[in-house]
Amino acid sequence: MESGRKVTQTLTFSGKKVDVILKNYIETLTYTDVASGSSDTLSISLQNIDGNWLTKWYPKKGNTVSGKLIFKRWGADGADKRLNCGTFTMDDIKMKLSPKTADFSCVSAPAKESFKTRERDKTWEKITIQGIATEICGRYGLKLKYSGPSIMIDKLEQSNNDSSFLSKLCEDYGLAMKIYRRKIVIYDIVKMEKKKAIATLSLKHFEDISFTDGIYGTYTGARVSYKKADSDDEISIFVGTKGENAKGSRVLKVNETCSSEAEARIKGAASVNRSNMKATTMSATMFPNPKICAGVCIRLGEEFGKLSGKYFVDKVTWDVGNSGTSQKIEAHKVKKKVIA
Repeated sequence: MESGRKVTQTLTFSGKKVDVILKNYIETLTYTDVASGSSDTLSISLQNIDGNWLTKWYPKKGNTVSGKLIFKRWGADGADKRLNCGTFTMDDIKMKLSPKTADFSCVSAPAKESFKTRERDKTWEKITIQGIATEICGRYGLKLKYSGPSIMIDKLEQSNNDSSFLSKLCEDYGLAMKIYRRKIVIYDIVKMEKKKAIATLSLKHFEDISFTDGIYGTYTGARVSYKKADSDDEISIFVGTKGENAKGSRVLKVNETCSSEAEARIKGAASVNRSNMKATTMSATMFPNPKICAGVCIRLGEEFGKLSGKYFVDKVTWDVGNSGTSQKIEAHKVKKKVIA
């Protein structure tokens, strides 16, 4: 890291700036940014020698916390860079008395606990995934940012909480979902993987890096067996990048309830593509780069040999503390996709 560069944070608790208060207390801040499947999180660790966080400054569960990371003198011209972590709900407070510390855990989920806890029995009929997401967002005062295709749901039973239900629904149809800045964001991960890599990285950009490359998930297609909700007759279809019996084919067996062949194809393609994301993965600690966040694509240069190529960033964890700043990333290699 170049001399003079530094990463700091700016925080607000329930709309009030607390940087001055926190200046002599904050020890570490950890921000975890995910592309899909779970909530972003923010963890704050404070020293509490004078006991103020046990008394007059004791926060309330459910308070909102907003944060930004400030990269001082980070640009080539010495300009500052900013990374907006978003707005979170404080959901866990831990106090230790030896040594005296206070730890606050925050998630980007809505403040209303029912989003993740209330079991809901509901039958959804003749509605798109976007329509379902819009109704769920309305219950919690969230906005919806939807950039996936229009997918009609003929009939679907819900018997769990809205968070789990919507997340699984998106997964089944090849969509990604996350909660960020009081929005539910739903997008087509196949389209995101097609975007241009924001940077080409070499070994010099990493402190350490490791890969897992296995046969698991390297499917070329799916044989989907499905039944319509009102019938016991089983129907079977194939979807893939090459013929089912072609040389080198590896076929995933999928059993689903579908209302049409089109729906079976979408679910079959989603199952293969989701599995193939686990085929080649990487995890690394890199020299901090605020441009690299969850949901972008990066490219590893030729010096990585057979592991070079385009990767989609699934998760980024920032640790900012008195001893410095680290950035850890997890990513999967972009493979050829099965299209429904």
